[in-house]
Formats: sequence, C-alpha cells, structure tokens
Amino acid sequence: MAFKLTSHTLVKNEEVWIKPALESVINFIDTLLVWDTASTDKTVSLIKSIKSPKIKFRQSGPVDREGLVNLRNEQIKATKTDWFLLLDGDEIWPEENLRQLIQTMAKAQPETLALVNRTRNCLGDLNHYLPETKGRYHIGPWSGHLNIRAIRNLPGLTVVGSYPNEAYVYQGKKLQDQPERLEFCDTWYYHTTHLKRTGFWHSLRVVDRLKKYKLSTFKVCP
Repeated sequence: MAFKLTSHTLVKNEEVWIKPALESVINFIDTLLVWDTASTDKTVSLIKSIKSPKIKFRQSGPVDREGLVNLRNEQIKATKTDWFLLLDGDEIWPEENLRQLIQTMAKAQPETLALVNRTRNCLGDLNHYLPETKGRYHIGPWSGHLNIRAIRNLPGLTVVGSYPNEAYVYQGKKLQDQPERLEFCDTWYYHTTHLKRTGFWHSLRVVDRLKKYKLSTFKVCP
C-alpha cells in the first residue's frame, strides 16, 4: 500500500508565501487541510487559485489564541491517514528534502511518535538564513534550529495550551518530552517568517509576527 499523508495548515494574511508553501508539498500529500482564520489580504483567493481536489479549504473566521489550538484539534479529528505534516503558510519544502522526510516517516519504528527536523530560517531572501549556531531549540539529544513537523496520528493525540505555546500531547506528555520515541531526520525546510510581506506593516498585526520579525537582526549565512 502506498504511503498516504495529510497536511495541516492554519493561515492568516500569508499572500506572499501561501501559494509556494502549498505547491511545495501538494505532489506528495494526499489531503491538504487548509483553513483560513479571517485573512484580509489575497490569501484566500490564492489558495482557491490552486485547482486541486486534494485541498480541503475552509474559512474558519477570526479566532483567538485558544481558538487556534481548537482548530488544530479539529484537524487531527479530520485526519484519516497514519501520519500528518504540519505546514504553516510561510514554510516551503524543497522537493528532495520532503522526499527524505516522507521516506523516514514510512520507515519509522512502530513506537515512533514524531520526527525532529531542521529549519532554515531565512533573512532577506531564501538564499540567506540564520546560522545554525544561533539555534536555541533543544529536543532530546538534538539542538539547533529544530522543529517537529511529521507526527503519527495516534488515538488520544491532542493539542493543549494556547498559541504560540501550544503542544502536541500523547498519553499525558508533550511529544518533545518523549525523546526516546522521536526520530531525527536530518533535513530542513525554508521558514520565511522573518521575511517581509506585501502590505508588510499590516501583516504584522497577525498574532506574534512582529515579535518574530525583530529576530531578523541576527547575522546571516549566505
């Protein structure tokens, strides 16, 4: 049986990056749950311009921090595949990198809950990014610019907390607190959250975007 995969996307005001983000994964994903939370730019029209039955689009209306977590739990309930991929509207996967991540999912040990992978945090453009030494995340034995994007869809998996401090929890413990049940996949995606958007200052009204943009004062790597 072919490996099947769902992606989860919650988005607001990502008109510059949402189409490249979705198109970077669409050939490898069976179902893309793409839910908009009251965008006021061209995000919705750009999503609708991608003519694919794989995209299950929904306009959820405005939500607060707790509401975003509720939507993530709804996306878990709507997922019928064994694994799902978290894809924000400002994340772009190079083809070979996504292939590597999916292959690791398909071959993961039965006890594996999720995969840890790297991020390439872009500054200025896609060719410049924060150096790995600036990565402050620690998940189990791994450190650097890290994230969990591939998660096994297990009964009882849930999301708790409020954005941006929500956490995926299984059997009462956060996934990142169960390193013995995580696998590391040494691949990365482009994270464009520090790059300017069309209608930039307007876009900063999205929850916590200004805080993220201020991080862009770091030295970049070519």
